Amino acid sequence: MVPKKREIKKVIFYTSIIRSFRTALIGHLYEIAQVYPVILLSEDLDDKLKKILGNKNLFPKLEAIVYVHQFSGPSKNIFKRNYDLYKLAKRIIFEHRPDIVITPGDTYPFEMYLLRYAKKIGALNISLQPSNIMEGNDYRKSVDLTNSYLRFPRFLPFFVRLFLTKCRKYAGHFLYYWVMPLLVGERPFWGRSSFVLRTGNFGMRDADYQIVFSKRDFDIHIQGGVPVNKLRILAHPLKRGINFFKDYLLPKEKDNCKEGKNIITLLLPPDWMGFRKKDFSLISEKERLKTRKEIISLTAEILKDWKIFVKPHPALKNFAEIKNIFESISDLVEVVNPKEPIDKYVAISDAIIGMPKANTTALSFASLAYPEKVVAALDFDKELLGDFYKDFEGVEYIENKDKFIQLLELIKNGKFKKQAEVKNTEIKKEEFVNFVDLVNSLFLEKLNKR
Repeated sequence: MVPKKREIKKVIFYTSIIRSFRTALIGHLYEIAQVYPVILLSEDLDDKLKKILGNKNLFPKLEAIVYVHQFSGPSKNIFKRNYDLYKLAKRIIFEHRPDIVITPGDTYPFEMYLLRYAKKIGALNISLQPSNIMEGNDYRKSVDLTNSYLRFPRFLPFFVRLFLTKCRKYAGHFLYYWVMPLLVGERPFWGRSSFVLRTGNFGMRDADYQIVFSKRDFDIHIQGGVPVNKLRILAHPLKRGINFFKDYLLPKEKDNCKEGKNIITLLLPPDWMGFRKKDFSLISEKERLKTRKEIISLTAEILKDWKIFVKPHPALKNFAEIKNIFESISDLVEVVNPKEPIDKYVAISDAIIGMPKANTTALSFASLAYPEKVVAALDFDKELLGDFYKDFEGVEYIENKDKFIQLLELIKNGKFKKQAEVKNTEIKKEEFVNFVDLVNSLFLEKLNKR
């Protein structure tokens, strides 16, 4: 028996980081807002998203948008921000008394406050996977190694820097999970998952259920310590054939000037150092710059009649300097504003290539939105986390320069064929068909447990 619609009177939905919201979670919101009244808790939105969300034909049950500012908005010291997030979470829950609260995870301060209070009123708490996830040990090792080089003087022995990195990490965990809640009169957030320590995974705290995209992600959550009975699979909205993205969110090709040329977009990660997976040896900033310049040069040399966009990650810090360096390579190259949404360039490009370290969610989004386009990830140095897209459906994994040259030649001659096409309609038996059916099922499950 499926719960009647009247039994679910109010849903709270939090966007978290807008990049993840616009490439995945807005699809879930689109589905649920057709059926149930929703209050959207949001980070800062761009004008396009505001217009789309304000369209009652698209989101008929979206009642209001409340801005959160956990990751956006005016700069505040961490203690003031913590107090504001706590007060907002408490007010939202007791003012609206939702039946269901949906968040992208349950390990950041606002989500932890929100889900804690939702639990007190008996709401169903659902955590949605917001984007691609990486194997925990490799991710933790990569962050620790990076901080050991960036946070402490190089004259210190490396083992000392690594020790200080771990001390700093545990201090940060104690601050966010113990001190911050105590300062607002709340008990500490116990538990094994921590965004500071990079341990555990979403779904290990006050979420009743953790929704993941695939069996692969299911297994990673299990390895991270999430109980199997809390996990459910719901494929990415694009993989389930939801047309909302192409019809309303992704720009139409005719709205963008292609100047009569084919277009390739190279995705530029924000980091300028890395570590080889085999021995954790350093890939220096100098090596990284040399590799990226070579990639751009090869692209310009082989695709002589193409327009080449370099789209930096929004977190890139030295934009002006990089723009000058890369645009001096060829007149074909244009380094665009890092703050622009990636969907514009995914829509107008014939090929989308991730430069090392290519573990950005944008590549999987591109492969799902446009399965006919060339989407590839480069990993020339066999680095830690650099092989994220190895054996990933719909994304070509390129391990060296020679294979990259072959790829560019195939693209130029129109002979490229994908090794693995994305299957948009295949639903496995453990997956749900749509978000509303999943929510109804989980809501009934929780009711039956009472």
